[in-house]
Amino acid sequence: MSISRYFIRRISGLIPILIGILVITFIIARIIPGDPAALYAGPQHSDPETLNRIREMMGLNKPIHEQLIDYIVNFFVGNWGFAWHTGHTVIEELARRFPVTLELSLLSMFFAITVGVLLGVLSAIKHETKIDYIIRGIAFTGIGIPSFWLGLLLIFTLGYSFELLPLGGLITPTLKPPPRITGLLLLDSLLNGNINVFIDVLTHLIMPVFCLGYGLLAHIIRLTRVSVLEILQEPYISVAKAKGLPKRVVLFKHALRNALIPLTSWSGMTFGYLLGGSIAIEYIFGIPGIGSFIYESIIYLDYAPILASVLIMVIIYFIINFIVDILYAILDPRIRLR
Repeated sequence: MSISRYFIRRISGLIPILIGILVITFIIARIIPGDPAALYAGPQHSDPETLNRIREMMGLNKPIHEQLIDYIVNFFVGNWGFAWHTGHTVIEELARRFPVTLELSLLSMFFAITVGVLLGVLSAIKHETKIDYIIRGIAFTGIGIPSFWLGLLLIFTLGYSFELLPLGGLITPTLKPPPRITGLLLLDSLLNGNINVFIDVLTHLIMPVFCLGYGLLAHIIRLTRVSVLEILQEPYISVAKAKGLPKRVVLFKHALRNALIPLTSWSGMTFGYLLGGSIAIEYIFGIPGIGSFIYESIIYLDYAPILASVLIMVIIYFIINFIVDILYAILDPRIRLR
């Protein structure tokens, strides 16, 4: 099957999935206790007439099935609603906040993959040695420690007690952010030649990137270690060694390439989790990304931002898995798209 036909097939399968996600998230959002009109009006304007006008403005006065139909139709025509708690449209908020979450997720994924693969390979080649035990201990703690607890611990020690890193945020308030080009602060600061802002933003991101990436790093260490150990027992590895190839060539050219296949699949699915699972980290460190946007929307019972953010994550998850399927075929020519 050609890549174009495969892409069309996946796109056509995405539409019913999106509709199903729309219905499920719509129902969940509506059964959350509370009245969004009352929260929007505040205690000083909670008279019935004012609340009815606000409900009509929000479209909450319609029957529930009409609200659902309107939301599905509006989503596919690009009308994603208004974020009442911020005073901006949902698209404007997502356009402003998504690059922040994307930058945080990319850095966390880069940290987890690079360090995790290196430690996983080292653990495999140093099998049943002290180095192996230390690396496996790192992986064990990474799996067991919750990211939000690790974040609070780092804030208290590195930020508050020793004052080595900023407590939160993305940039020091006294510094002027670089002109927006991509929305990614690190990249925009480099494109504008502002090294001081680049270093400042990087120091602000060290703790949240570590907290978000440490758990993934632990899984990557274990996955890489097991994959490399299994592949090193394969007959073609014995043949490569018998031919007199250097250990470095056998390990990185023959063993590691095949060991990366399951890691590629797992990393693709995990990146989708990073984009949607950074709510606690963004809230703890005061990062104005999609995670904190979802948290604020839940607190204010603002339906449209919640639903739109969830659907954006579904679409991104689909795109990432499509890219992973293509990489599968590149890493192993025996795998074909069917």
